[in-house]
Amino acid sequence: MRILIAYYSKTGNTAKISDVIKEDLEATCEVDLLKIEMVREYSDLMPHVNPRIIFDIILSRKPRIRAMEDMNAYDLICVGTPNWYGRTAPPVDAFIGGMINVGGKKAIAFVSSGLGKESDADDLRIRLEEKGFKSAEGAEPHS
Repeated sequence: MRILIAYYSKTGNTAKISDVIKEDLEATCEVDLLKIEMVREYSDLMPHVNPRIIFDIILSRKPRIRAMEDMNAYDLICVGTPNWYGRTAPPVDAFIGGMINVGGKKAIAFVSSGLGKESDADDLRIRLEEKGFKSAEGAEPHS
């Protein structure tokens, strides 16, 4: 089984989660890790109250990103995002919007959040399902 773990991380928390997931899966699967990067990254000044982040969220703007978009080579896609104001980070929205060849592939959503509620992943899971993915929540990957 070939798995892609695609994530966006501003403070490093989602990156740490992605690394742990990769370590756990690579014993039995082929795993690629992809950091979703913006063409023009958000400023590090006041990251939790950054006006550009807030406007991107409120206005549903999708920033330009540098990322792979063809999912044809993967059996399972894991997508990670920080929870910003109860929503998926805009760079992850842009990544999902640009993906091609998802036709019924399985996806798992994961979220880093200071509150740590299980429902924090709902927004991301819904976005993935709207794109055409099938939810693989709770599924164990097999080789």
